[in-house]
Amino acid sequence: MTVRRLTLATFALLASTFSSANAAFTQDAARLHALLAMPYGSGLTGATNSARLAWVERRNGIRNILISDGGAAPRKVTAYTQDDGTDLWGLALSPDGRTLAFVEGGDAEYPNNHAPNAGNAAVPGKETVRVLLPNGRTITAGEGHSPVFSPDGRLLAFMRGGALLVGQPGQTPRVVMTTLGDITALHWSPDSNHLALEIDRGSHSLIALWNARNSSAAPVFLPAALGHDQNATFSPDGRAIAFVRAYQPLVTAERGKGHFWSLQVYDTASGAEHTLWTAPEGTGNRFWVPEGMDLTWTRNGQLLFPWEGSGWLRLCTLSATAPTATPRCLTPDQAEIASYRLSADETRLLYTANIGDPDHWRAWSQPLDNTQPVALSAPNEQVMDLTLAGPAIAMMATGTEQPAHPVVLQNTIRHLPVTPIVPNGFIFTHPQVVHFRSEDGRDIHGQLFLPPAGTPGPHPALVFVHGGPHRQMLPAFNPMGYYSNAYAMNQFLSSRGYVVLAVNYRSGTGYGLDFRTAPGIGRAGASEYKDVHAAGLFLRSRSDVVSSKIGIWGGSWGGYLTALALARNSDLFVAGADFHGVHDMTEPDHSGLSPEEKQREKNCEWRSSPIADIAHWHSPVLLIHGDDDFNVEFDQSVLLARTLVDRNIPFEDHAFPGERHAFLRTQDWLQAYLWTLHFLDAKLNVQPH
Repeated sequence: MTVRRLTLATFALLASTFSSANAAFTQDAARLHALLAMPYGSGLTGATNSARLAWVERRNGIRNILISDGGAAPRKVTAYTQDDGTDLWGLALSPDGRTLAFVEGGDAEYPNNHAPNAGNAAVPGKETVRVLLPNGRTITAGEGHSPVFSPDGRLLAFMRGGALLVGQPGQTPRVVMTTLGDITALHWSPDSNHLALEIDRGSHSLIALWNARNSSAAPVFLPAALGHDQNATFSPDGRAIAFVRAYQPLVTAERGKGHFWSLQVYDTASGAEHTLWTAPEGTGNRFWVPEGMDLTWTRNGQLLFPWEGSGWLRLCTLSATAPTATPRCLTPDQAEIASYRLSADETRLLYTANIGDPDHWRAWSQPLDNTQPVALSAPNEQVMDLTLAGPAIAMMATGTEQPAHPVVLQNTIRHLPVTPIVPNGFIFTHPQVVHFRSEDGRDIHGQLFLPPAGTPGPHPALVFVHGGPHRQMLPAFNPMGYYSNAYAMNQFLSSRGYVVLAVNYRSGTGYGLDFRTAPGIGRAGASEYKDVHAAGLFLRSRSDVVSSKIGIWGGSWGGYLTALALARNSDLFVAGADFHGVHDMTEPDHSGLSPEEKQREKNCEWRSSPIADIAHWHSPVLLIHGDDDFNVEFDQSVLLARTLVDRNIPFEDHAFPGERHAFLRTQDWLQAYLWTLHFLDAKLNVQPH
């Protein structure tokens, strides 16, 4: 069955069950489907020694892998035809670009748990490493994930739980070692003779060294400690490994106090280890980086690493051979980096950052001597990820009318491998970046989606709350698939006559350390709700908004804040849609705290929970949750439903059997959004059109 037939069947089923006019509903469903069907790219990777690029494209809900040479028109190298929730990820190209390894199935966020079965197939798929050979034949390497080619291209390594598998591309790999815990990252030495493994054992993390020349030898563990050793990188000659050693603070730890991370260096010949640098007390004394950002050891003996020492995540450098060295930060202050690469000749730093505008991410290039950066991406693009492919620079860009797509720069020529597709007849609104003040004076940023010009007003309005909470919504399609869909939904809602405000509340990213780690956030007091409440008041103050028709919707942490808004301010938020939110924030225990401290934490967590304010909750709510969710327990929504029943609070609830937190099937996103549209229309008294 094709995705089109599945979608039309969904339209018919939903239209028959909803009380709105079937013709209007079917039209809405078709328009929303067209938005979600737009091609969306992810997983961009490049070959080391050629301009070949590969990425995953989701189109009409169906994922396939595309390959482009230097930005030329891509070719599809897989032939998947179903929107069945089978993910494609973990792409890796051999150094010459002729061989591609990737993962079919599984969950990139939870690769060592059971594989998802969002399509409820009779025989569930497995998390499998596939290899596309130069002759065009695809073979199965085995169960596992995160394949990595050796620098000489002779070996392919990947992991499965605590097992390391290695073999020649095109041949069946074998398990060369097993260890307790989960292997989470692999790093080849420059000469391809060794492999550094990062191993997570829950309470701590270790780094082990496997010898490819003597594969039967036991791995050598770097001197282990009681923290988390991570982000390993080899020196260019392979004789040393630098890594981060981080410790998790207690929940009662005082801000700015303590030394919670350091840069360590291990000598592979002698086995000696020493501390190169320890983050000082104060700003940046706790380690934090976006997923996928590593250290880099340059040929001239410099170590590049991310640090929030100024209050903003910047790329800094120090001498890898001088323990008394002081870091020098390369990227501009008052801006954050999201990704970086070093040019092949190591003369330029290539990175993405929000320089000059925290709501606008661009790609930049600057010499390593810390001179002024030059923009690589266009002013109308948002770029948070870049990679190299031989002489080419490749970026994953988004715009107000185009989801994530690759942009390639080669010999100063700009290439767009993918042709934009805009749904027929749909007119995108250009979200306005707005500012408003929370009750405690914080400057909060948001994006305002207005209905098409000429739409009779005043209008119903919605606050959209992102999840994470370490995320940032942008005035364009988001690079992350979950929020790319949310942006499309906000565009659709505004086209239907809603004024939508996406709020970037405190604890999100993009606005510096103080914003991301603001006092009292989450379980410590839910201070971020002040910003959500301020967003609702901002809408209510507008002359183009009906003050009695303001709703709220969001997922994950955004679902939590949606529930909190309805529990605390049903007088302002008259309805809400809560996707897989957290409703009881209490934790079972806090090791290292006294009984009195534990009780204080427990009380604070309870007061930060939506169900703690259930007595004030009167507004109707829509609950949606996949029952194979590893991020937020399905029981969180079950608990809220039970509580709502007990209090006779109106709600509508839906579960997706087999779905994960970020729904894997586009048809499930479509169905969830259609439920949301119908629910909000009904509760805010909006007539379909």
